[in-house]
Amino acid sequence: MAAARNRPWREKENSAIFYNPALDYGSDPLVAIGSMATFCAYCLAMRWKGEAPGIWCNSGKVQMPQMNDPPEPLHTLVTGNTSDARHFQSNIRRYNSCFQMTYFGTTKDIRESGYLPTFKVQGQVYHQIGSLMPLPNEESKFLQIYFMGDNTKQAEQRCNNVIQTNLQVVLQLQDMLHKENNYVHSFKCAMEKMTPEYNVVIHADKTPAVEHERCFNAPTTSEATVILAGEQHGN
Repeated sequence: MAAARNRPWREKENSAIFYNPALDYGSDPLVAIGSMATFCAYCLAMRWKGEAPGIWCNSGKVQMPQMNDPPEPLHTLVTGNTSDARHFQSNIRRYNSCFQMTYFGTTKDIRESGYLPTFKVQGQVYHQIGSLMPLPNEESKFLQIYFMGDNTKQAEQRCNNVIQTNLQVVLQLQDMLHKENNYVHSFKCAMEKMTPEYNVVIHADKTPAVEHERCFNAPTTSEATVILAGEQHGN
């Protein structure tokens, strides 16, 4: 009897790592936790029925500023029920990839049969930004697209780089980012101030007075990742 009673749990052992789609986890009364239908009395955060009151904000001791709604058209695309909104919600990661400024690179691609696609990271994690302009005979990608002069060509290039995206939706989001996103403004300002004669010179043996020398070690790579020009950045 004990073996029969423990069998369902043995089938679910290590389910967090080895998920079995053939098992109906929701039918187990000890697994089903219901929906997040209860609100915190202090911060109004939604919580599950079994969670302790005030768990999210330490019973009102932690107060977070009210989050503003995202600007249009993003708010309508996220919350709406139009055909464009439903398409955006179903492909939201693709649209996110359309506007990413940096890329996450790897030198080794590991694929093992019998497992879902897995991205393994070894060593330091960093995002690469590349040049602000594409190399000869190469198409614009990532941050480079933001510096293409024509808005329609920008959107078309984004759709070419990321399939199954809607050109009109991309145009709307692109216009929003150009108006609302501070990073886009900063990079475009930096691009306008860059000239072919602009050089960056690093003297590894020069240290400002009263400063720790290790704060000014020479870089270990031959590339400068980001340069922001302007008085607010001290350049």
